[in-house]
Amino acid sequence: MTALRQAMIRQMDLKNLSPHTRRSYLSAVTNLASHYRQSPENITAEMIEDYLLLLKNEKGNAVQTCCLKLSGLRFFYKHVLDQPITVGFSLPKTPRRLPSVLTKQQVRRIIDAPGNLKHRLVLMTTYAAGLRAGEVRRLKPEHIDSQRMLIKVESGKGRKDRCTMLSKRLLAELRRYYQACRPQTYLFPSSFKKRKDQPLPWHLHMKSGISDPPDSCRLPGHIHGACRLLSAE
Repeated sequence: MTALRQAMIRQMDLKNLSPHTRRSYLSAVTNLASHYRQSPENITAEMIEDYLLLLKNEKGNAVQTCCLKLSGLRFFYKHVLDQPITVGFSLPKTPRRLPSVLTKQQVRRIIDAPGNLKHRLVLMTTYAAGLRAGEVRRLKPEHIDSQRMLIKVESGKGRKDRCTMLSKRLLAELRRYYQACRPQTYLFPSSFKKRKDQPLPWHLHMKSGISDPPDSCRLPGHIHGACRLLSAE
C-alpha cells in the first residue's frame, strides 16, 4: 500500500465516511492514476477535466457517475495533498417529473404475486409502512410495536431512526406470518442456510404481474399514499 493511499484512508476514517463512499473515492483516484500511469500528485486540474470528458464522451459514463468520481478526486486533493482543485465539470439541471402512481388494484396484484408467505409479507410491509428496500430487509421482530401501532426503522436514510405507521391489517398478517415461520434475528431472514441470519436479498422477492411497472414500483424511496390506503382496508 502506497503512502498516499494510506493517507487517504486515514483522512476518510477521520471524516467517518461510509464504507461505500470510501470504496468509490479510492477507486476514483486509483483509476485516474492508472489512466495517466503516474502519481496523482503530478496530475493537473486540466488533465482531470480531460479524463472526465473521456469517461463521459468515449467510455459512455453517465454524468452523475463522472461527478461521483470528481467528488472522490476533490477529496483526495483537498484533504490528502492539501491542494484543492478547481474543475469545470458539473451536473446539468434535470427536470423534476411527477412519479407514476400505482392504482390500488395494481398494488394488490403486486402484493398477491408471490406464492411464498414470507415474500408476500415483505411486499405488504414495504408498501403498507412506506419503507425503503434496505429498511424492510433490516426489520427485526422487536421493531413491531403493536401497543402503539408503530414500526421502528433503525438506520434509515441518513442513518436516522424513525417510526412509521402499522395498520391493523398488516399487524394481523405479520402475526400470522410469525406464528408460521418463527423468525429469529431478522423479521424476514434469508432462505439460504449459510445466511439464515442475514436480511432477505431484495431481488429474490420482487415479483409482480405488472408489465413495465412505474417508478413507484421500483421502491427507491417512500411509497405514495395509495399503497397505504390499500393496507388499511
